[in-house]
Amino acid sequence: MIGDLSNASVPSIHWVDQENPPMKRTIYLITMLAVLASCGTKQTGELAEKRAERDSLKVLYTDLGKQIKEVEEWLALHDSTVERNLMVVTATPLSFGPYAHYIDLHGVVKADESAALYAMGGRVRSIKVKAGDRVHQGQLLVAMDNDLVEKQIAQAETGAELARITFEKQERLWEQHIGSEMQYLQAKTNMEQAEATIAALNEQQRLSNITAPFTGVVDEVMVRVGDMAAPSQPVVRVVNSAGAQIEADVSEVYLKQVKEGAPVKVAFPSIGESFTGKIAHVGNYIDPANRTFKVAVRAPQGETYMRPNLLSDLSIQDEQSDSAMVVPASTVLQDVNGNNYIYVLDSVRPGEATARKVMVDRISQYGTNIRIKPTVEGTLTGGESLVDAGAKNVSDGLTVRIAKP
Repeated sequence: MIGDLSNASVPSIHWVDQENPPMKRTIYLITMLAVLASCGTKQTGELAEKRAERDSLKVLYTDLGKQIKEVEEWLALHDSTVERNLMVVTATPLSFGPYAHYIDLHGVVKADESAALYAMGGRVRSIKVKAGDRVHQGQLLVAMDNDLVEKQIAQAETGAELARITFEKQERLWEQHIGSEMQYLQAKTNMEQAEATIAALNEQQRLSNITAPFTGVVDEVMVRVGDMAAPSQPVVRVVNSAGAQIEADVSEVYLKQVKEGAPVKVAFPSIGESFTGKIAHVGNYIDPANRTFKVAVRAPQGETYMRPNLLSDLSIQDEQSDSAMVVPASTVLQDVNGNNYIYVLDSVRPGEATARKVMVDRISQYGTNIRIKPTVEGTLTGGESLVDAGAKNVSDGLTVRIAKP
């Protein structure tokens, strides 16, 4: 058995003979070592021979190991069939293309004409309509018990009639220069006051009943005949869906970005509908409770699905470019100092490349795409391949294997 040869210490002999192949040099070396061993030791017999044999085999082992390593390194660089133990990453191309950034919000539909109608109080005498009926402006919807007002009107009309007769008689006397001017003016004032009282009572009677404020559809009747209607209790809701807009609250952070006329994508996820429009109005007031301002988008005419308080998703475009440097968010990394960078792949052989670190600035991000520009002009020109999956485990100058798509 041959002992451990890796830790043995043997003389190092270097050959410069370029004409003899490695195996022939090895035979010469073994012969030389045997001669040296016989000359440099006084030991004889089988023990000395074995030691000389061991030493010669150690030299042979070391020399062959070096030769094998050199061949393996050459094959690793030139033999495409050899698989090296490299980190595997995916690559994505860097190119210039269109890019748009949006501000995503939640909105709600508001009808231009939608009203919950209240009574001044009293008992419901009769209901003239039902839910779903189309009504016209001024049409009586719910009649309230207003007997007291009717009696007041009758009393006022009687007093107004007396005041009118008194004024007419006083006027004839005044034309005949009988009586004083003050008597004439007093009679005229009394008549006008009586007429004003009747007009006020008639208006009170009108307001005690519920009438349609505009043309639309009765959405809901909230009382029954005989119910007592309180001033704080809605009686009827009337809606006109002919015109509507979508309103949303925008954080004051975007005050400079959101402008009237900006393109907007509006979606209704609950019903699968959507449309595109523009910002019709930007509020001039910031709500101190939530630090937001209002924006409004006009809804298209004739959409039957449009209903008040329907929830929607708004995407307001605040940035757009026809030719921007856009990369997946997974390719952009950040160091401990907050600097952003990407890894560019420089090909060294088919399927393998060296990762090169390039510093970049983040312009904006929307979804999984980031718009960037190189910190140093000219370091990125488009067409490069970037490290995508596996970028967090890569270092500058590392050779990696590119996974096949």
